[in-house]
Amino acid sequence: MIEVLVRLTLAFVVLLPVFALLERAFPGVPGQRRLRRGFWTDVAYWFVSVPMSRVVAFASATVAVLVVALPLGAPLSPDGLIDWLNRDTAISRQPAWAQVVELLLLGDFIAYWMHRLFHRNSRLWPFHAVHHSSTDLDWLSSVRVHPVNEALTTFAQFLPLLALGFRPGTLGPAAGILVLYAVFIHANLRWSFGPLRYIIATPVFHRWHHTSQEEGLDKNFAGFLPLWDLLFGTFYLPSGSQPTRFGIRGDSPPDGLGRQLLYPFRGPTSRPAG
Repeated sequence: MIEVLVRLTLAFVVLLPVFALLERAFPGVPGQRRLRRGFWTDVAYWFVSVPMSRVVAFASATVAVLVVALPLGAPLSPDGLIDWLNRDTAISRQPAWAQVVELLLLGDFIAYWMHRLFHRNSRLWPFHAVHHSSTDLDWLSSVRVHPVNEALTTFAQFLPLLALGFRPGTLGPAAGILVLYAVFIHANLRWSFGPLRYIIATPVFHRWHHTSQEEGLDKNFAGFLPLWDLLFGTFYLPSGSQPTRFGIRGDSPPDGLGRQLLYPFRGPTSRPAG
């Protein structure tokens, strides 16, 4: 546990000045304060939610293994499950780099549909509303994620990927890339990458997803590849325009880590239209 906290502290100490310089030089919203609203809540998420996410991911993956492996004949023992995970399949025989690329595509595709589900389902929305509660958005806002949101999404991703036979060792690198990229696209940056904006998600693309402005609601669900939004009609990226208002229209989670973790259990709440 101490080792995890040391790594988190080092990562925070490195990322904070790096993004501070970038966000000052290329701001999406000029003049946003460094100690903006919700900053300390997100610092708490960084040191509590990030380690918790590792536990949640492990638990979700374990359940996914049992749900997939046992019906397919894997023995109910640690060695048997490990052998099943490392079984020989057409996918597992591919080079590791090819599996990582495929995992990025499939993992992002599944996350896209799970993301849409959290927006459209009134029972799931309160868990995802926690992530949308930031009214001043920057790179640190990326860690404001409710563990139930994390658990369900991870489970939905692992289930088909394990069934298809990807090597367990390739799941970690793919997940790491998606997590790091999620930090980047939340940053207060005006970058849209020009013509590449249709190929890879950018800070402007994702910040439109977080806006409370009418035109951006229920748009840009992809976390890595805008392809899914282009294919399924949820792409929104007006040229030369930046979102300026963020958060939730209507009932919003209160500030503070503890209150936000309890918020979804208090009863029905409002959610974005669409």
